Amino acid sequence: MIDEIVIGISMKLNNAFGNDYEIYSNSVKQGLKEPCFFISVIKSETNLFIGNRFFKINSFNIHYFPKNQGDNKELFAVADRMIETLNFITLENGDKLQGVDNNYEVVDGVLHFFISYNLSMIKSVKQTYMKILKADVGMMGGD
Repeated sequence: MIDEIVIGISMKLNNAFGNDYEIYSNSVKQGLKEPCFFISVIKSETNLFIGNRFFKINSFNIHYFPKNQGDNKELFAVADRMIETLNFITLENGDKLQGVDNNYEVVDGVLHFFISYNLSMIKSVKQTYMKILKADVGMMGGD
């Protein structure tokens, strides 16, 4: 599920910012081409409910490395666009997820955009049914 959400985020960023911005989801040792985005998973949490239902909280930190180091104007403009862009994402199967708890901060010249995509899920459980049920039905004490 996490991979599907990362792909949905990547597609929305690519549609909004274009091909001039690289989008990474795996570690890059060297050769980071700026401007670029780096999508990292902060945590994925599962809360179980009664039966086969559960609620997943998927938190992300999307780093933005600007073209011009130290250009806070560029960082804030990108952050504003990301709020609008990542409000809803579409997964490959067509499902839509709404981003919640979004906020951002700038640390050492890099934008850190935090957002969560939460969803309720039902785990499919194989049901075993009875084959044949016989019952005799009648009235008690009746005529």
